[in-house]
Amino acid sequence: MSAYTLLQLLEVAISSLILLVGVLKGWPPVALLGGGFLIGKAILNILWPEGGTVYRRSLIGYGVAFVFVPGGAIIAHFTG
Repeated sequence: MSAYTLLQLLEVAISSLILLVGVLKGWPPVALLGGGFLIGKAILNILWPEGGTVYRRSLIGYGVAFVFVPGGAIIAHFTG
């Protein structure tokens, strides 16, 4: 297994723990943060067949997550 694969698995494990803590403790912003990290990682990997550097794909994936997390926190604030 390559170092890059191990790094990705570690990132997913940490993001999943953040998401789990947010859900179990009832902290919507923390759950959104964990979900945002997972969304970013998913988009990064979805864009892999399109080509481009890992930095470009990371910027796109985590850029989408950067919009998702505060947007979800705003919605959670006004609906909760």
